[in-house]
Amino acid sequence: MISRKAVTILLILAVAAVPASVSFADDPEGWGDHPLVPRVTGSDLITYRFVEFDRVTMPFGALDSGEFDDSYTLEGEHTQLSYLLQNPEISTLQVKRAYVDGLEQSGFDIEFAGSGRDELGRRFHSVGFFDRDRPRGVSRSTMRRAGNRAERDKRFLAARHSEEDVYVTVLIHNNSDSEPLILVDVVEVPAEETALTMEAPQPAERQPVERDEIVAAHEAEDLTAEQIESGIIAEGRVAVRDILFEFDSAEIIDESADALATIAEVLEQNEELELLIVGHTDNVGDFEYNLNLSMQRARAVGNWLEEHHDIDGERLQAAGAGMMAPVATNRSEDGRAQNRRVELVEI
Repeated sequence: MISRKAVTILLILAVAAVPASVSFADDPEGWGDHPLVPRVTGSDLITYRFVEFDRVTMPFGALDSGEFDDSYTLEGEHTQLSYLLQNPEISTLQVKRAYVDGLEQSGFDIEFAGSGRDELGRRFHSVGFFDRDRPRGVSRSTMRRAGNRAERDKRFLAARHSEEDVYVTVLIHNNSDSEPLILVDVVEVPAEETALTMEAPQPAERQPVERDEIVAAHEAEDLTAEQIESGIIAEGRVAVRDILFEFDSAEIIDESADALATIAEVLEQNEELELLIVGHTDNVGDFEYNLNLSMQRARAVGNWLEEHHDIDGERLQAAGAGMMAPVATNRSEDGRAQNRRVELVEI
C-alpha cells in the first residue's frame, strides 16, 4: 500500500473569468483528492466514491469491437472522482496536457493516451467503467456528455506509478454546457493480499429454560431490606430481580427464598406499608399470554409471602404488566433478562 504522503503539485491553467453555471461549496466531508493524483486548478470535485477492496478492469488502450486493446484487471482500493471546470473557454486538450504534466511530475508513467473516436474507438466513453451517479443538486446537463459533434474533444490517458502499485485513468470530455468534465479512476493495489478473517460460529443466544440453567445464568443483586425500603421511599417503587420463576411458568424457584424473605422483612418493619406486586415479562410470545403470565407470577409472590412469612394478604395486591414496561432492549438476552422482573409499588 502506498505511503499517504502529501502531494503539492498543482496543474496550472489560466481560467478566464466567466459566470459559473453551477455553484459548489467546499468538498463534502469525507471527500478528497487521491494523494498521488493532483487536480486542475479551478476545478470542482462533484462526485466521489471509494471502495476499500474491489476487482477492477482498467482500460489502458483503445476500444475495439467492445474490447480494450490493452487493460489491467486489478484488486485493491478503487477511488472514483469527477471534476468540473466551469469554463467553456478551456479546451479538453489543455486539460489533457495539464494532466500529463502533473501525473509525470507526481511519479507516473503515461502508458496510453488518445483523443477522439479515431484513437479511442467508437463509444469509448460509454463503457460502464466510467459510469457516475449524478449527485443531488447537480443538473443533468453538468453530467451529460456533449453530442457527437464534440467527439473529437474526447481525451483519455492511462498511467502507472513508477514506484507504487498505483494505476490511474483520466477521461476528459465536454458536457452539455460545453464545460470540461474530468473522470478520474485510481486503483491502488495493496502490498499484501487483503483477506477477511474467519471466526468460529457462535451459538445462537437463547433464554435459559432448565431450572439449573436459570439459576446459573442469573446475576444476583442481593438487595437488603434497607435498599428496598429506601427505593420505595425515593421513587415509590423498587424492582426485585432475584425472584426467579420456572421457564414459561409462575412457579417460584427455591433459590428466590432469600429475596422474598427480605421483602417480608420490609413489610414486618413497616406495618402500615401496603404493596402492589407487579409482574413484568420480556416481549417473547403473545401479548395476552405474557400479560396473563405476569399476573400469575405476581400472585405467586403474594401467596409465598402469605404462606411462608404470615404477611396479611390484605396488604398485598397483584398486577401484571406483561411486556408493556421494559427497562432494557428486548433484542438481546441480557436485556430480556432485565425485563423479566417483579416490582414492588407502594399503594
